Amino acid sequence: MKEFVRNCRLCKEPMKSSPFMMCPTCLRDSEQVRNFVQKNPHVSLVEISRYTKVSLEKVEDMVYLGHNRKGELESELH
Repeated sequence: MKEFVRNCRLCKEPMKSSPFMMCPTCLRDSEQVRNFVQKNPHVSLVEISRYTKVSLEKVEDMVYLGHNRKGELESELH
């Protein structure tokens, strides 16, 4: 049987089948950003990128994906 491969939702790189929508690197980066923002809720995207060492582009993509996911959740509730 052929192995199932999909692309990471964040970086778009191919990844092995997983219950997660992101590759291990992006999951780690996402958790790092989430923890930083919880402790520092009023920081800019540039500051998040600088202090977490996650690229600004990736931080921006996380925000975009988060907004899309929020919209999906809100539409499911109505």
